[in-house]
Amino acid sequence: MAALAASQKADKEAQRQRERELASVKVAPADIDLLAAEAEVDKKAAERRLRECGGSLVEALKSYL
Repeated sequence: MAALAASQKADKEAQRQRERELASVKVAPADIDLLAAEAEVDKKAAERRLRECGGSLVEALKSYL
C-alpha cells in the first residue's frame, strides 16, 4: 500500500509540474481564436493545445490533422 501511495503522490507531483510548464508558455489571443475556429473546438481546448505545442500555431493545427 505504501508503494502505491508513493506512486500516486509522484504522479500528482509530475502532473502539477507539467501544468506549471504549460502555464509558462505564452500564446497570442489571436492564435487561440484562429485555432478554435479552424479546428472547431472551444477556446479553452485551443489554448491548451497551443500551450502543449509550445505556442506554435502551425504545430497546433497539424496536431488536429
